[in-house]
Amino acid sequence: MRSYTQLRATYGVDTKNAAAANLLQGDEWMNDFHRRLLVKADWPFLRRLRFLSTLAPDSTFTAVAASDVCTAVSNAILTDTGTQVKLTTTDTLPAGLSTSTKYFMVYQSATTFKLATSLANAQAGTIIDITGTGTGTHTVVIESVSNFQPLPYDIDLVESVFVTVSSTRYNPKPAPSRIFWDKLHYSTITSDTPEWWFVENGKFALWPRPSTAGNQISISGKIRVQDLNSADYTTGTVDIAPNGSILITGDSTVWTSPMTGRWIRITYSDVAAASGDGQWYEITSVPSSTTLTIARPYGGTSLTTGATAAYIIGQMPSLPEAFQALPEHYAAFRYWTKEKDSERVSIFKTLVNEGVPELFSAYGVNDLSMVIDDGEDATILNPNLTITL
Repeated sequence: MRSYTQLRATYGVDTKNAAAANLLQGDEWMNDFHRRLLVKADWPFLRRLRFLSTLAPDSTFTAVAASDVCTAVSNAILTDTGTQVKLTTTDTLPAGLSTSTKYFMVYQSATTFKLATSLANAQAGTIIDITGTGTGTHTVVIESVSNFQPLPYDIDLVESVFVTVSSTRYNPKPAPSRIFWDKLHYSTITSDTPEWWFVENGKFALWPRPSTAGNQISISGKIRVQDLNSADYTTGTVDIAPNGSILITGDSTVWTSPMTGRWIRITYSDVAAASGDGQWYEITSVPSSTTLTIARPYGGTSLTTGATAAYIIGQMPSLPEAFQALPEHYAAFRYWTKEKDSERVSIFKTLVNEGVPELFSAYGVNDLSMVIDDGEDATILNPNLTITL
């Protein structure tokens, strides 16, 4: 595989110009071509499964007068800025709040929020001054008829959805239009049996509105294409990598959550106790600075505590391995075009013109199912009217 760092170094060699300004220009050309190429077809290698959890329509909450922060206690609810809510209590609400007023949330975290008296105030950060904690049990009720929540960070296009409630899997259908979606919401209906899903402006919702929190929403979709800009990372060593495990443990590493989606390769060497298998594995999560998980179980010989194996974490193009050099070839073509070197232009133009059709031939399909022709509606030919050559 060809990481961003490797592509950048190759571009410097191919253009015979490793100056910082030229490498930055190469980055721009590579990223432009990378994005343009990946919107040209329904690429199966851009598909990923991502997860959300259902949110409840209400939750008990507590308030801290000193900070004006409210904390949802009993359920996970939508805390996005602008979410309209009402408040109830078994006794007395925190001073500054009323049961007869509609409020708008100001997001603080997935479980905490502040309150404003209007949408404009919420968006401006003008919050209500809470001067007491109140008495009794307080409840925040989401007034919005549907819980729109942000899509997973890298999902660009949702293709299918299923929701798991206990041991039952439901497959809601996509709402065909905003008009259809709005007609579903003439009144508020809550249920853990979803029938429709809808995406708008990077947010996702189910209908009926879920009645309980914590049920898993599985989203299959096309991921967004990131700019190639992250250098290879090699700090520390790999300490533990069991064969057949998806958990990798590092020593003296500083792994961070933005490394999710990059790839790791444990260096193959002649030292048995410290040799990885030299294969690249996609990183799916980074639970801590010294642990990460990978998409496929590690296939090499187990590395045990103290292995001190060298490794690389690299950012890869969103292309199949055999075609990852295409953005660099295009950038080199652009460079020599600018330099008016027709011989080198021809070399890199040929590499691009041969590589792109091969990519489309291998992966560029619009129907991602395994069935090319199901045989339905096929015309039955009369063998007496055909000629066999």
